[in-house]
Amino acid sequence: MALIAIPTTTVTCTDGTTDSYVGLNPNTDSDYKVQAFVDCFKDVAINASSICYNLPIKLVLAQWVGECGWATGSSQKANQNFSNMVYSSPTNPVGNIGKGMGGIESLSWAKFEGKSKHATGYGHFFINNSRYASLISYLQYCQLQHSIPDASVCANTIANAGFGGSDHKAYYENLIAWMKTI
Repeated sequence: MALIAIPTTTVTCTDGTTDSYVGLNPNTDSDYKVQAFVDCFKDVAINASSICYNLPIKLVLAQWVGECGWATGSSQKANQNFSNMVYSSPTNPVGNIGKGMGGIESLSWAKFEGKSKHATGYGHFFINNSRYASLISYLQYCQLQHSIPDASVCANTIANAGFGGSDHKAYYENLIAWMKTI
């Protein structure tokens, strides 16, 4: 058995730019599944991190991993929404092109055209939603201090703000576990 790259295709977006539309992770071996995911998403995770005041890249990748099951979720593929972001308006998160499919019916799942648009939307999502103000304050403080943000502090702040639902402790523990797999 050998590592198989996650398939991507180049798509032209509605704004005229191009992006990479990500297919499903074809790997069944857990080590290959991890490596293929990181290989596919690391570049855009770096972009999301830089947009969001250096949110730790390992946390970015871990949250995407957990939310999309290592790029094996059909809803996440169809929506190109690897973090299961929901939206409150057509322009939030940035790059959202409309109501996605799947998920919980009462929520409006964001839909993106590819992985770069998703990463940009993800980075701005925390900045543009006031419930993550403490996360942004912490990240800005770290930048001013020229220090590296603690991924577990960020994970706890994201969980406590409700990203993963009402069981904040369980979501925080999931984020920590997902980071350990990367």
